[in-house]
Amino acid sequence: MRIQVQDFMSSPVSTAVGKKRVHEVRALMKRKGIHALPIIQYSKKLPEAEVTIQGIVTTTDLSESIDDKSIVEDVMTPNVHIIHKHSSAQSAAKMMLKHKVHHLVVMDEGKIAGMISSLDFVKLVAEHSLG
Repeated sequence: MRIQVQDFMSSPVSTAVGKKRVHEVRALMKRKGIHALPIIQYSKKLPEAEVTIQGIVTTTDLSESIDDKSIVEDVMTPNVHIIHKHSSAQSAAKMMLKHKVHHLVVMDEGKIAGMISSLDFVKLVAEHSLG
């Protein structure tokens, strides 16, 4: 059985805009129990707005040493690693290892469909027999 990214990704995905204050995004992540958020940017005014991914912010990026008055785009990681929801779990794992990252944004038809974290892989292994 070939396990695809869509079979174990986390969805729906919370996002934030880069102009948000660090303390707001830190509180959102804590409330939702998540460790990373894609940072998005709108190209036009809503509702016709197209969304682009500007970066990713993790709990490490938002450590307590960061000034709460800072904005997220000042501390986010601009390099976002993206994978398609129909990609294999093996492809996702290889990408994470190659780039030494713990989170991938999952896309489908130009929209954020989910996220995969290293914890999702732990859950996947725990739920499937390896022997």
